[in-house]
Amino acid sequence: SETKAEITELMPGTLYNFTVSAVAADNETEGGRVPIDLYMRPSQVLDLKAESIGVTSVILKWVVNDSASDTYTYRIEVVNDTFVQNLTFSETKAEIKELMPGTLYNFTVSAVAADNETEGEGVSIDLYTRPSQVLDLKAESIGVTSVTLKWVVNDSASDTYTYRIEVVNDTFVQNLTFSETKAEITELMPGTLYNFTVSAVAANNETEGEGVSIDLYTSKSEFL
Repeated sequence: SETKAEITELMPGTLYNFTVSAVAADNETEGGRVPIDLYMRPSQVLDLKAESIGVTSVILKWVVNDSASDTYTYRIEVVNDTFVQNLTFSETKAEIKELMPGTLYNFTVSAVAADNETEGEGVSIDLYTRPSQVLDLKAESIGVTSVTLKWVVNDSASDTYTYRIEVVNDTFVQNLTFSETKAEITELMPGTLYNFTVSAVAANNETEGEGVSIDLYTSKSEFL
């Protein structure tokens, strides 16, 4: 009865033709018809998650249950502190490349209807890429019960990293955390072979780079 109407129970992402005509008071005499074609907005994507996280790439996957989803494309907005990038994919899985190691990104995925314009509401996920491997790992000094290791990291985000060192010998495994690119590992046994594996950890304290290992013997005790 008004010059505005809400039409409900439509299907997401689907093309509809709406034709409007005015009808006189006798409910019979009808004016000229005016048509409009409109796509409904797709639903939000579901179950957005990372299938894998690399040093410079991330693979995302998600689910869409709309009946029209075989006509959809997907827009992914990639955001960090320095840039915003928009990418388009045709499947419910996407590899985003050319990212920076150890860096926080926000990925927002939205479905787009067949007109390539009508877009659903986005769903977001925050992810850190993995730090690069540490470089030039070496022993700065080797003592009877301690070893001092040092290494280099060239990532632009390295000022936010911590470093995990896994210390292994035949009898135990120990995990230590350090904030610098140099670490003294103490309380070792004299004349013993140890494997030290150093990996960088991003600012979330969870996303870890691939480890680099070195085998070293501690010095033997000096007997009087």
